[in-house]
Amino acid sequence: MFVQSNLLIDLIPYFKEKLAAQYSEREIENIFYLVVEEKYQLKRFGLRERQVRLSESELLTFRSIVKRLAVGEPIQYILGTSYFFELKIKVDASVLIPRPETEELVALILQENKQAARVLDIGTGSGCISIALKKNQPNFSITAIDLSTSALALARQSALENEVEITFIEQDVFSDDLLNLRIVDIIVSNPPYVLDSDKSAMATNVLSFEPHLALFVEDSDPLKYYQRIIEAAKKMLSPNGKLYFEIHEKFGNEIKDVLQIEGFQSIEVFKDLQGKERMVRAVLG
Repeated sequence: MFVQSNLLIDLIPYFKEKLAAQYSEREIENIFYLVVEEKYQLKRFGLRERQVRLSESELLTFRSIVKRLAVGEPIQYILGTSYFFELKIKVDASVLIPRPETEELVALILQENKQAARVLDIGTGSGCISIALKKNQPNFSITAIDLSTSALALARQSALENEVEITFIEQDVFSDDLLNLRIVDIIVSNPPYVLDSDKSAMATNVLSFEPHLALFVEDSDPLKYYQRIIEAAKKMLSPNGKLYFEIHEKFGNEIKDVLQIEGFQSIEVFKDLQGKERMVRAVLG
C-alpha cells in the first residue's frame, strides 16, 4: 500500500511528498481539495468531519492522478472540467483551459451590452466565452465557430449541461464561407496569439499538454488572425456593431492601428487585473 491509511484526509501528505518538485505546498493542497470536491462533492471544511474511507480501487485512482500531475498534466484535464465565470466547463487536450483574463473579457462585454444582441464567437474552443455570455445575458443569440470537431463536441456538452442554447458551427476563420454566416451585432474572439518564440519560457503543463493550434502564432505574422477577423467583421457586423478581442500584451497598439486603418471607431485597449493590455473593443463606424 502506498499510504498507511485509507482515510481520504490522510492522502494529503502523499500528495505533498510526490508533487513537491512541481508545486508549492499551498498549490498541492488546493489541487487535492479540488479533486475531492469534484469526485466526492465534499468541501474542504467538511472533510475531516466525514472521515471518508476509500476502497483499494479509489486509492489507486488517486495514485494515478498524482502520477499524471507529477509529469505536468493540468488537473483540469485530469478531472475533465474547469470553472469559468462560476460555470463548469468540460475540457480535454483538444481545448485550452479557460483563463482568468478571458473572464475579464466576458465581464467587459456584459457590462457594455445590456440589450438583446446577435453574437458571433470566433474560435470558441471549450465554448467558455459563449456559454458565460448566454448564461448571464439570456437575450443574446449566440453562434460559435471553431475549426476543431473535438472542441465543438466538448463545447456542445458544456452548453447542454449549463442549460444554454448556442449554435455551434465547424468553420475555418480563413475560409470564404465565414462571410456566409448571419449579420451580427457583436463579434468576440480569443484567437491564437502566443508567439512561437515564447515557447521556451512557458511552463511544461502548458507547452506539453495544451493544444498548440489554439495557442501559438508565427513570429513572422503575429496578427494574422486579428487582421482576418477585422476584415470579416467589416462585412459581418451590423451598423455600430462591436468587435472584442483578447490580445497579446505586446500588440495592443498594433491592433489598434489596424482597426483605425480599417475604419473602426471608439477603439479602446483595456488592461487586465495584472496591469497587462489584454482586451480591445472597437465599434464599426
